[in-house]
Amino acid sequence: MTTAMKSDLAIGKFNQLVKSHATTAPKVPEDLIELIVESFMMADATDEQGQSAFHKLRKASVDLNDLRAMLVKEQVAVIGVRYPLAWDRCVLMRRTLMDIYKREHKVSLERLRGLSKREAKTYVEGLAGITPFVAARTLLLGLGIHGVPVDQATVDVLVEAEVLAEAADPVEVAGLLGRHVRAEDAVEAHTALRRATDRFLASGRVPRLGKKK
Repeated sequence: MTTAMKSDLAIGKFNQLVKSHATTAPKVPEDLIELIVESFMMADATDEQGQSAFHKLRKASVDLNDLRAMLVKEQVAVIGVRYPLAWDRCVLMRRTLMDIYKREHKVSLERLRGLSKREAKTYVEGLAGITPFVAARTLLLGLGIHGVPVDQATVDVLVEAEVLAEAADPVEVAGLLGRHVRAEDAVEAHTALRRATDRFLASGRVPRLGKKK
């Protein structure tokens, strides 16, 4: 994968991070609402945690509208009160689902597939409650719209891997990566970063790149 990064990012180490954590693209829900819910559960959590929470929510609800109607405390009870940032993420997720219902009069975003990429991006990023990570992941994996999703854990990984000299705002880092990772490489980059993040959250560290193990 060819990238061109700004001087405040270590280009070689970023490319090595992606290469060393390369894996197949994740299988994600085809329904855009389900993808949003899954993405809310994935942020700053391991893949195992995210998938488990997502499936628990779907199992506990009759359909997506029923999930929207669930109270925050009910959603938190489903995923577990000890889930990372459980209350905060459920508050935001429910706010997003309610906004979609208000706009669409149903819990569906399938009409976005008929919009231009610019229109779809504006719509998703403008949803109440949605976070930049959730928006970017939904747009990238659901609609093929370029971007590199970055949460705080991703920033921590980039710092640990010495790609970033110091921590920065996830939105700023996502913008930087989005400008300098080619559109055709975005899914590969996101998948590799997720794998590195998953390992980081599970073990507390990732390998220092550029050094022999």
